[in-house]
Amino acid sequence: MEDILLSRVRLAGVTLFCGAVAWGVGTIIAGEGIQTRVTHVSTVTGILYLLGVAALAWVVLATGAAGGRAIPVAQLVMVAGALVYSFAGFGYERYEDMPLWLAVVDVCWPLANLCTLLMGAAVAWTGRFRGLLRWYPLVCGCWLLVMIPVKNLIGMGVGVYVSAAWLLGSYAVLGLVLALRPAAVLPGGAAAPVASGA
Repeated sequence: MEDILLSRVRLAGVTLFCGAVAWGVGTIIAGEGIQTRVTHVSTVTGILYLLGVAALAWVVLATGAAGGRAIPVAQLVMVAGALVYSFAGFGYERYEDMPLWLAVVDVCWPLANLCTLLMGAAVAWTGRFRGLLRWYPLVCGCWLLVMIPVKNLIGMGVGVYVSAAWLLGSYAVLGLVLALRPAAVLPGGAAAPVASGA
């Protein structure tokens, strides 16, 4: 049973890594236009990112790393809503052309990012993950705290690069650790000492 869990954690890590890298590259390709129009490259890569976030929430849920089920389950619900928005958005070129119900569903995107922040804080507080893994979900969640001031004070011209750098330095790294050392998420995981300096 433990081998099955490790295989699933490894797959979740690969999904998280690929999704973070894809969306990081996608945001750079889309550039500032991501704010005013629906671009297919950012939509497709955003979907991959959401699947990675869902994979991370599953890992936290399966290992009990948040100390409960509420936050990771809420995360999965918000990700599902964000996926509905992303898939439905393929039919539109501009955000203002979207129907009201779709604009309402769009709130799932920032709420999903907020859930990542809350989930990361819960993982750090609970301390069931050790070393790097204890803090990295929180670092991932801080993307929201970083991007709000960057977008409003500096602008998305720079913001797309900040976003991409944060995705690669947090989500992608966490995904890589999960993929290469899935045992680190288990109690007494053998991989935990690798990150003991964190």
